[in-house]
Amino acid sequence: MPYADPERRRQYGRAWMRRNLDKAREAMRRWRAAHPDEHKAARDGWDVANPESARARRLRYRLRHPEVRRVIDQTRRAREANATGTFTTREWLALVEVHVGRCAYCGKQKPLQQDHRTPLARGGSNAIDNILPACGRCNRRKHLMTEAEFRARLATERGDDPRRP
Repeated sequence: MPYADPERRRQYGRAWMRRNLDKAREAMRRWRAAHPDEHKAARDGWDVANPESARARRLRYRLRHPEVRRVIDQTRRAREANATGTFTTREWLALVEVHVGRCAYCGKQKPLQQDHRTPLARGGSNAIDNILPACGRCNRRKHLMTEAEFRARLATERGDDPRRP
């Protein structure tokens, strides 16, 4: 050990971390992976002692990862509706990619929301196979309709005959 005095040892460690940022970050990643409970306890303690900084950190995360936030909010809403099924952020992003980042109904490239083909209020599940990406306008207009009902409405508005193959 370079120093017996704890304060001098701390100063030495901090100076080493400044000189070796990449090594220090990797070491911390390994430590957090190996000690998840200790890391959570330390982080929770820091959050309690520094509420403003913790709030700012959570806000930065929400702003940088809106797709994660949307999935979390949707999962909470489904849980409150006692719906079965779940999906992950990775599954949601893959679904958006399949639709090339466009609304499944109007085809416009706008910010997308998770829309349930069969609404939760009508017994639909929260599984990824019951989810479509929709722009906010289409999602609000669809409201409690099923996907088939809403597509029929869109076809009628366009002047198409929804019964014609």
